[in-house]
Amino acid sequence: MSRDQVKVQRVTGPGRGKPEVTRRPRGATPPKEQGCPVGALSGLPNLMREVGHDPWDLLESFGVEPSMMAQPMTPVPLRVYGQILQAAADAIGRDDLGLMLGQRATMENAGPLRLLVLNARTTGEAVDSMVRYVGLWYHGITYSLVHDQGFACLSISVDSRFPGRDHVLTWALAATLKHLEAVFPRTWRPSQVHISYRRPPTAERYARFFRAPVLYDQPRHALFFPESVLEEPRPGSQVMLDSFLREYMRELEARAQPDFVSRVRSVIESLLPSGACSAVRVADMFAIHRVTLHRYLREQGTTFEDLLDEARRNLASSMLDQTDLQVGEIAAALGYGAPTSFVRAFKRWYGVTPGVGRRRRPAIGRASSPVRTSSQRS
Repeated sequence: MSRDQVKVQRVTGPGRGKPEVTRRPRGATPPKEQGCPVGALSGLPNLMREVGHDPWDLLESFGVEPSMMAQPMTPVPLRVYGQILQAAADAIGRDDLGLMLGQRATMENAGPLRLLVLNARTTGEAVDSMVRYVGLWYHGITYSLVHDQGFACLSISVDSRFPGRDHVLTWALAATLKHLEAVFPRTWRPSQVHISYRRPPTAERYARFFRAPVLYDQPRHALFFPESVLEEPRPGSQVMLDSFLREYMRELEARAQPDFVSRVRSVIESLLPSGACSAVRVADMFAIHRVTLHRYLREQGTTFEDLLDEARRNLASSMLDQTDLQVGEIAAALGYGAPTSFVRAFKRWYGVTPGVGRRRRPAIGRASSPVRTSSQRS
């Protein structure tokens, strides 16, 4: 296969039209969360300002506050992320907003994966790590690497459909190119780029960024390049660091396969510090309705309220023990509308007020036994 003749299969049939809506039967396997770190939006405020638009009215209308950018790993539902990109594209009149945002991407929002990729011994190991572990932070976006006739194809897909999906895919593709540029030889360019939607009016901007033939109306978003580039050694790799990071990532991967209740608990714990934790927000992370979320949790013998209460209790104990924040500030951080609501909850958990609990720091969270919730009672 020549450099400019990568084979493709056109998609025909139902997949090209309106997506089919299916209902999960009762007792079906609960869905996995779909979301990405809010830090993936970090380039959007400056991008919008550069074209004369205030970004925060738009972002705040979707529940993204400026303070959340200080906690870049806070998850944002993938559906909401797409809606934000679509709304921003409409506001500034740019159909290539996903491309613009992807050009500003870094790996800062991928935790230790950035270190593993940049410390890889070969370009192939770097790409394999990206494909294998990126889903630990970016849920709902699927990356795959296949080899065919001397070429490697790195493709990106999103299973669900929502407003702004095309912008999300293009952002992910452009960001992936930026990441590959950081690990491949300086002269590397893709052999071909595939886009899954029709040719846009701004196609010349795509060609200018990718610096490769760009084909539209393809089955998926993908980058093609000679697989021989994956054999290139990378200078400066540290064997001990590589071993440590791989072991750490395998542990993270193993912990990322918990039951549905554990996944919901993890999402609640991630959202609580942002002040944007609700049943609707958590359900959005799994691309389901809040009623479905409640049903799945009931089938598992618990409730959203119990899990939220548990997360608040644990975080309250930690904040009282490890910070000097005022009770009102802790109440706000835990999502309580008023400090008195937090005080009542704390007394229910530990039998004392937060002020007394703070003076008894060694006891709170270690020896105290909080009152069990209804789902914990036999």
